[in-house]
Amino acid sequence: MSSPTEDLRHIRAEARADLVRRLLAVAISIGVAATLTKMSWVQSGRLPDPLELNQTIALGTALAATILSWDGPLLAMPQRPLFGFGRFLVDVALVFVYMFLLMGALHPGCMLWTLAVIFLVYILRDVLTIREHGEGYDRALAGARRASPTQIWHVYTGGFASRSEVEPRPVVTLVWAIYFLVLAFLANPHADDHMRTSCVFALIGVVGYWLDEAGQQRSEGDTGMRWRSIIVLSALIAAAIYFRMLPGR
Repeated sequence: MSSPTEDLRHIRAEARADLVRRLLAVAISIGVAATLTKMSWVQSGRLPDPLELNQTIALGTALAATILSWDGPLLAMPQRPLFGFGRFLVDVALVFVYMFLLMGALHPGCMLWTLAVIFLVYILRDVLTIREHGEGYDRALAGARRASPTQIWHVYTGGFASRSEVEPRPVVTLVWAIYFLVLAFLANPHADDHMRTSCVFALIGVVGYWLDEAGQQRSEGDTGMRWRSIIVLSALIAAAIYFRMLPGR
């Protein structure tokens, strides 16, 4: 039988998770509405011209990034409650960064840098989550009250080594964070001039991350990490060729 203190912790964690869910819904509504109102084809009730169509595609990409990247974290909240106030603040901050992502979607360069920032914050959230729920990431941490920095490091090294007893999610997040950071650098300052291509590369990262998150229920082993690395490197090489090497692009 759980103690009253433990019950209170779970009640508080569920209240925090519920607030994050509600804030996310509000942020999506505000972000999409604010961006749509900037589009003259929506205000005038006509079909979009080519530039406006590109802007609409960019908004759809930002919306897809928001929905797909929150799919896994929302599902994981019941298994990994928001006990720590730091994790709660990080999630609240992420919600508002996603609202900024949607509101800045008309500028793909800004969108790519914002996605890079989001995934870097994801790494911080993963570290805080491992610290609170270490045994869920490494069976060797069963019974540990809080994971130490050394133990957190072992989760990452074990993920890269594809050890079966280590949860690979933190490494998955790290790999895609590197992807978005390098992509934003490669596309700068040409992303706004090549909106559709920028959206394609953004969707490669977002969908890849989402598929990785969904596939963690299955044991991928070394093959998973190997194929993930191949996809990331191939996409970044293609981005480097397109944004940096092709004359006139």
